[in-house]
Amino acid sequence: MSIIEYSALFVTCGAWTFLVYRSPRTSVLVLSFFFPLYLVRFDIAGMPLYLIEALVLIAAIPVFYNLIRGEHEVLEKGMVSKILYLAKSPFLAKKHPVKEFVFSPLFPITLFVAGALIGAAIVPVDSYKHALGILKSWVLIPLIYFFIVYRTIRTKSDIQLVIYSYIASAFLLSIIAVFQAVSGNYLTIDNRASGPFASANYLAMYIAPALIYTGVRVLQTFLHRPFETASTRWNYFERRIYLSGIVSVLFLTLILTQSYGGIIGVFFTFFFYIVYERIRQRAHKPIRIFLNKVITFIAVIVVLGGALVATLNIEKFQNLIRPGEHTSLGTRLEIWEVGGKLLTQNPLLGIGLGEYEALYKEHAESLLGHVPFESVRLHSHNMYLETWLNTGLIGIIAFMWILIMAFYHVKKTIPLLQRDERHIMLAISMMLIYVMVHGMVDVPFWKNDLSLMFWMIIGTLFAVTPHLKQS
Repeated sequence: MSIIEYSALFVTCGAWTFLVYRSPRTSVLVLSFFFPLYLVRFDIAGMPLYLIEALVLIAAIPVFYNLIRGEHEVLEKGMVSKILYLAKSPFLAKKHPVKEFVFSPLFPITLFVAGALIGAAIVPVDSYKHALGILKSWVLIPLIYFFIVYRTIRTKSDIQLVIYSYIASAFLLSIIAVFQAVSGNYLTIDNRASGPFASANYLAMYIAPALIYTGVRVLQTFLHRPFETASTRWNYFERRIYLSGIVSVLFLTLILTQSYGGIIGVFFTFFFYIVYERIRQRAHKPIRIFLNKVITFIAVIVVLGGALVATLNIEKFQNLIRPGEHTSLGTRLEIWEVGGKLLTQNPLLGIGLGEYEALYKEHAESLLGHVPFESVRLHSHNMYLETWLNTGLIGIIAFMWILIMAFYHVKKTIPLLQRDERHIMLAISMMLIYVMVHGMVDVPFWKNDLSLMFWMIIGTLFAVTPHLKQS
């Protein structure tokens, strides 16, 4: 970096430090807007650091300072209670700390970190630097963000600020991608809208959860109309208008990325949510009729959207029916086969953090029995397979444990919430479902911004409790 670039970086970090000093809570809550700043990289004493990581670490200082100082009565019981209180879990009680630790989210998170540490330890010596970089940027920094955002959230407004800050960044990237499509100035060689990213799939995985949240919130304004006052009804109408505008831009951008995994994941998640609401509202005939219309509308959009994507790139669309050739699907089948065979050879510890690319390049031909369609692949194109390969059996068990615990918390908490908090929790839950669905054909987790986004979803989900304040 040049002196000018370092000066700009210094000014940015200084301004952020001033904001953290003046308003530590607000700085933590709006951090999700800056997730894409992982694209800005610099070195400190030879150690690479991304701008978003610097912002997270600066914002974490007052949070951990207050924690160590003992701002809560439970902290006065000793260091064990201090460590346990980091999770601020809805499962966590003051009695039986060891038992409650096991049943809190902190336990599987600890196991996940242990798996990642083992994954970093078992890589070849010449891969240590790369593995430690992944450990820092994709595991530890996102978990620090999870802890500080989870500890900071106290009200419904806090949750909305976190989510809408992220949506604002997704919307901004979508605007950039639309301009790329209009001007024809693409960054990718296959002429797909990618925003500032090197791959259109990266953009799709980043903006799709924002599309899910805003789309679900729009549907909720139709499904759960307020009847309290004219002012409340007008607020619902306003929300319907501006969220519909955001949904339109995000959906257009998703189509322009031509990411079939992202598009299918979005439609599946919307369909899942509508079926859930239809089952839950089976006693309300008008709502059931409306939901039937929505299901029909989605079916039409799927057909039209598929036709539009096919028109944008007919060759890519035809590749879906040619799995045995050098196509997107054919390449993925080879990638999954190589990943599966590497996993059978290393089921307990995995292959180590970030080792898939090197092992694929070295062993793909022998594992497949023929020359692969592509000689270099960065990852296994499956979130669950990638997690197992990176962190071993302990890591994938912990990862699935976190997901199960999140949905158990949703199931247990939703009946106790007021209407708007319940709607917010459902919308965030659909974001997580999308990540899980898309994770079957891609890796919407093992990447700087996507890992931060994943832990944002987990943190805000656990932050929704019956004791959440309104404002």
